[in-house]
Amino acid sequence: MAIDKTTGKGCAWCIASRGITLGLIAEGIVDQVIAKRPYYKSHIFLQVVPYREDIYVNPAYETPEGGSGVPEETFWAPSFLDREAWERAIQKFRLYRPLDENVVHYLLPEMVDYLQTIPDAELVSMTRDFLIEYGVINQPIRQHNGATYYFNEDEIYSKDKAKLFPVEGLIKFNIFKITGTGTSFFSTSVWRKAVTQFEVGMTLTECIEIFLNTELTFQPPPEPTPVDRLVQRIALPVFERTPGNQNEATFDRIRIMVSLPRYQFDSWEALRDAVKKYQQEIVQRVVQKLEGNRQFKGYGVPVNFLKLSSVTLLRDFSLEFIFELKEPPAKNH
Repeated sequence: MAIDKTTGKGCAWCIASRGITLGLIAEGIVDQVIAKRPYYKSHIFLQVVPYREDIYVNPAYETPEGGSGVPEETFWAPSFLDREAWERAIQKFRLYRPLDENVVHYLLPEMVDYLQTIPDAELVSMTRDFLIEYGVINQPIRQHNGATYYFNEDEIYSKDKAKLFPVEGLIKFNIFKITGTGTSFFSTSVWRKAVTQFEVGMTLTECIEIFLNTELTFQPPPEPTPVDRLVQRIALPVFERTPGNQNEATFDRIRIMVSLPRYQFDSWEALRDAVKKYQQEIVQRVVQKLEGNRQFKGYGVPVNFLKLSSVTLLRDFSLEFIFELKEPPAKNH
């Protein structure tokens, strides 16, 4: 089961993974071989090693003779985790990635039952420590209606009345957010949604409780209509003049091509029937597209001065629309 990082509690569980990583390190995982995987005609060993001030999961290759092989019964494993869950997770660990990142993405999903037993108060405490470590105190948290809000030294959510964070038209500072190696699990979107519910006078702990109960909601896109599926693309209009018309500021006809789907219909005839069924709606979309065209607006011709002279379904599964100027009404003498 994947950890849902679109919720505050999911982010807090990922923060809890830092404790798991520290537990692995404390038990001596560094420089240990933790698993073996097939690799071409041989095998590859997963070894946890220090690298550039971090700890990575890197490969340790087996020689063709098997001289550097490590018996599976000697693979390192932590004492405080379920052995089966650990073995399932490490088979998914990505090579050349930090240990803490692998813990978040592959070990945590195997520990959902354990994570659900962590009391909210403990999650709040861990999240508080995490936010303070990344500088949440005395940093602008929100800017709304010209006012700036932040957590002061006493961890109280406050309005910036002393103009600690001056604003001149546009914000001249960066709103607080979590960045850095191994912090991609922390959802800035969830945090910013929670921030809108913070009230002046709340403690950091009270605000984190709101964060833990915040989740993002997504509206599914509307189902496409039959016309949406039929009209794949309406091309830009092409303005044409008859051979005798030398005035470049005018046009005599407008040609617009509409791309239709080939894959939805078994035959050209089936497509033709669908076009006939929805022809009125297709025409409305083409006219709307034309009305919004910048070049057409430049001619200064109202759309009701045009007539649709022909609509042709071509064999390449496209529709050709031809618009022409209406004949001026005859004058009465």
